[in-house]
Amino acid sequence: MTGFIIAGVLLIIAYGFSRLQAGVYSRFWNRNLTYSVSSPTGAVFEGEKTVITDLLTNGKKLPLPWVHVSYRISRSLQYLDNINRKIDRGERRSLLYIVGMNKTVTRKSTVLCSKRGYYQATGLTLSSNNLLMSNHTGEKAELAFQLLVYPRLVDYPETVIPFRRMLGDALARRFIDPDPFTFKGIREYQPFDSFRQINWGATARTGVMMSNIYDFTVFSDLTILLNLQNYNCYDKELVFEEAIRLTAFLCRQCLKMRVPVSLVCPSGDGSPVCISAGSSAAHLEMVYTALAFIEYNVWNESVADYFPTDPGKAFVLISSCHDEDIYERFLSERKRNSGAFWIIPCHARNEIAITAGEDIFVWEVGAGSAGPANEYAEY
Repeated sequence: MTGFIIAGVLLIIAYGFSRLQAGVYSRFWNRNLTYSVSSPTGAVFEGEKTVITDLLTNGKKLPLPWVHVSYRISRSLQYLDNINRKIDRGERRSLLYIVGMNKTVTRKSTVLCSKRGYYQATGLTLSSNNLLMSNHTGEKAELAFQLLVYPRLVDYPETVIPFRRMLGDALARRFIDPDPFTFKGIREYQPFDSFRQINWGATARTGVMMSNIYDFTVFSDLTILLNLQNYNCYDKELVFEEAIRLTAFLCRQCLKMRVPVSLVCPSGDGSPVCISAGSSAAHLEMVYTALAFIEYNVWNESVADYFPTDPGKAFVLISSCHDEDIYERFLSERKRNSGAFWIIPCHARNEIAITAGEDIFVWEVGAGSAGPANEYAEY
């Protein structure tokens, strides 16, 4: 009889403990429980690797025997194992944690950014259980993770894209008045020199009247128009992505030559976005950001309405679409602007109805070699 009583008491205690711990975990499992996903840099270039950190914090005196985490993140961010092999997964990433009282668990993963774009982590689901695994509980939450992947850095050779010829118009100097802030040298004084040009120090050293020589006004700027209108073509993704990389390359070239460059390109919703002229590293980062947000699976509007109206302002149109409307507009602008150029990226199987010429270049994507633009790392 005594054994039965002891067994009964133990059963009651076990049942009470089971109910108690189940109630405690059901009520408090998610208290002070936070989860975050982050990257040390908010932006990388296509083809580069970055580190994504998953951080689970349990800020209470209640250990969690397991916590299951699941969230949605693009497969274009390819998670790699310890020997840089791609980890096969779907659109959802799942992780399992064991976390003690007032503990933080960190997991760092190397990720290959295989495709340009704007990425977020969404649809976070947290779930847990009690010590006896008798009551599964869960909840949904939001994540603040964002990552920009800029276009791949490509260095196109002159044989593929004659950019130096196109930028020649933008590099032409305006021979109107000397720029007093651009010192060029010293020469002997001429009767037509201004009194303000006299260099008294050089005059005292040489015993001959000497004058300062100043260079002429600064370079003009260049406008790049990237048109990604949907049209019937082979491998649209390949053609459009190469057009985006080419746009980034031309902007880098302009800044390398100290030529202010402005950009018109589609925004994330397809409407054109305009970036005013600039020539700084911050300006180039703004250009990269705009290019990262481009989506070609939406209805991208034409940029033909944004051709520069100033006849003295050079521009380069990058457009695979060459329908009658944009062709007629380009011809109209070319008549009054000698610095108008058009690059038509295309697939080898596309038929181009426009004849290439001095200012129209048909570029078969994939033709010619191009490698990483390491020499532009300073930008």
